[in-house]
Amino acid sequence: MSGRFRSIHPFLLLTALVALALLAALAGDSQALAAQKVKVGVYVTDPAQLGSFEYQTDRSAEVYSYYHSITDRFYADGLRPVAASGHILLLSWEPWDRNADPVNQPAYRLRYITAGYHDEEIRRWARDLRDFQYPVLLRPMSEMNGNWTSWSGTVNGNSPADFIPAWRRIHDIFEQEGATNVSWVWAPNRDGSVADAVSTFDLYYPGDRYVDYIGLCGYNWGTLYNYSWWKSSWQSFEQVFADSYDVMTSRTSKPVIITETASPEVGGSKAQWITDAFTALPARFPRVRVITWFNIQKETDWRVQSSASSLLAFRQQMWKLGPADMSGNYASLCPRPAMAPAWGLTAYWANYSDYYARRLSVDFEIRNFGAIDAYNLRMTGSVCTNGVQMVSPVPQWVGTVPAFRKGYFTLVYYVPSGVTSFWATNYAVGENGCGVAFIYPNY
Repeated sequence: MSGRFRSIHPFLLLTALVALALLAALAGDSQALAAQKVKVGVYVTDPAQLGSFEYQTDRSAEVYSYYHSITDRFYADGLRPVAASGHILLLSWEPWDRNADPVNQPAYRLRYITAGYHDEEIRRWARDLRDFQYPVLLRPMSEMNGNWTSWSGTVNGNSPADFIPAWRRIHDIFEQEGATNVSWVWAPNRDGSVADAVSTFDLYYPGDRYVDYIGLCGYNWGTLYNYSWWKSSWQSFEQVFADSYDVMTSRTSKPVIITETASPEVGGSKAQWITDAFTALPARFPRVRVITWFNIQKETDWRVQSSASSLLAFRQQMWKLGPADMSGNYASLCPRPAMAPAWGLTAYWANYSDYYARRLSVDFEIRNFGAIDAYNLRMTGSVCTNGVQMVSPVPQWVGTVPAFRKGYFTLVYYVPSGVTSFWATNYAVGENGCGVAFIYPNY
């Protein structure tokens, strides 16, 4: 008999409960700050201080920035309430001993990370963040183009060529451990010229497969310093970030996060600097999705509360932004395409050999009933009832499922003798318009 050989038993329609939540980048409206939907992030040293900041600025901060070194234990107990209340965690992860010389730490040279010397610690972190379950924007080894940390490319026995392999090893270990709630933020320090920004990208960018967001760190230093080798001067937000932003956005389509910024009071009007920064975002920096304020006293009083006028200026910009989106997941950074569960269309024995081997083929359909495309969809597994097991090799690629269209795929199952029906929960990985990969369903 040619063609499909159908089972002699009636099979119930098989359903696959695949809850895809793929993301696409927000389209920035250059006409209004509120339309651009920029999210506000803040760094305060203790999560318990977050509520005070939000009270004083009259708005919730959608993103909370925090720092950990590789030797720390993940502060899950303190950060879980923050995430549960809708904040997204921006975690700066630093492979060094925070109590040692910040530059000279031979044990943490980049090539030793690549060689696997710290795999055990990295795996611990991957599991801890995976088990945290909430979305995490992970910023490893930031400001690598500087010379003030042990992972910088020009100190501690490192070379710039050592950075990319180290980053990729960290990334791959997280991937192996299933930390799919983690998105990767590559965040150099801002460069002062186009040529320097080009050099930073060429030397240190790990590649689009290993990065989800471009992060940029940069400050207006005002007139804080007057050294023989460097005299700081007042710079606008645009002057701080323009060169790096232009180069990065011309070299990759990844969205941008301002991972650190602030201004002092000395050298100019901090209140005006704050106003000008937010005003510049829609027209000059439309790819920025998050702006994170470094709200502590360190080299100077960077806080928005450093003066009454600065606090008022910040509050006014928060009013312009409108109510915070505290949904607590990446829908607050990028909208979700509306993906329906996958449904089994037909169950059949493909041939006599499959019939005698009890290998049942099932054709599935998955529908995108929203206006946003879903990318690189692939099926990665299936859990079934009644002793049935999926035997298809994975991943099974579905590909792009455009808006308002359907995708199709076929999975093969081993069905024990005597079983006449079963349910299958299928698992998938898909990517949003930002290139961020997620596993679904996510319970």
